[in-house]
Amino acid sequence: MNIRTVRIDEIHTDPTNARRHGEKNLDAIGASIRTFGQVEPLVIQKSSGRVIGGNGRLEVLRRGGAAECDVVEVDLDDTQARALSLALNRTSELAEWDDDALASALSYLKLENVDLGSLGFDDVDLSELLDMPEVIEDEIPEPPDEAVTRPGDLIVLGNHRLLCGDAGSTVDVDRLLAGNPIHLCNCDPPYNVRVEPRSNNAIAAGMSSFPASEARRHGGLKHHQAFDVARQGAKKATHARLRAKDRPLANDFVSDDEFARLLRAWFGQIGRVLLPGRAAYIWGGYANCANYPAALKEAGLYFSQAI
Repeated sequence: MNIRTVRIDEIHTDPTNARRHGEKNLDAIGASIRTFGQVEPLVIQKSSGRVIGGNGRLEVLRRGGAAECDVVEVDLDDTQARALSLALNRTSELAEWDDDALASALSYLKLENVDLGSLGFDDVDLSELLDMPEVIEDEIPEPPDEAVTRPGDLIVLGNHRLLCGDAGSTVDVDRLLAGNPIHLCNCDPPYNVRVEPRSNNAIAAGMSSFPASEARRHGGLKHHQAFDVARQGAKKATHARLRAKDRPLANDFVSDDEFARLLRAWFGQIGRVLLPGRAAYIWGGYANCANYPAALKEAGLYFSQAI
């Protein structure tokens, strides 16, 4: 079989083609070609340049502005060409899907983040094949004004454990892990960048984690709070009490020495419990990123790179 590349304007679709390509079909073909490229050559009649197999693909390539495509030429007369066109379409129709094998393949590809729409399957198809129930999102309540959880509370959720405690405490970390090995750590400790609460209530009340004298010089506001007021105007308080979302972050506005101590404590626990050769992903703020390498090195952790 000799595959060659020809100009799109040298070939044409078959006006007698018994196979009709609706927009849904053309969209599916287009998604496949955009994802994988043209991996299957068109079959054309050598004497006329008429497409015997692949009329839908040719239409999609034209719409996409392609100048060339790959073809296989067959030396057939008109009668043989029409017969082959029907055979190519009909023989593919006679095959049947193994639904279990298809569902297994789709499930695997879905886990690998493959766009199943590019394979020609729509939401209805996927729902039937994968038996995916309708997802009804739970309503997430607003956090209470006063925290219910107290330091030392351990919440067990199946195989998952959640501790309200100090990530720099050996006692707390050991209690949380209960002897389990740690293969990967993903953590997001405070950045020490003075993130201000930005709710209407916090801004209106001038709630700031900065010292009172400094906050007063800026009308009770600082950083992003002031930006919000400049863009949107003065805010009206909506609540008499300081709510959870109004509160500044703990350990996000401390001295350099205290922040260095906290980093050594947090990273020291990671280095202590992480299995050799395993990885830790640590989210941080660029304003203080220079503090991280020394604390990581002291904890016996290799600072690979910052992204």
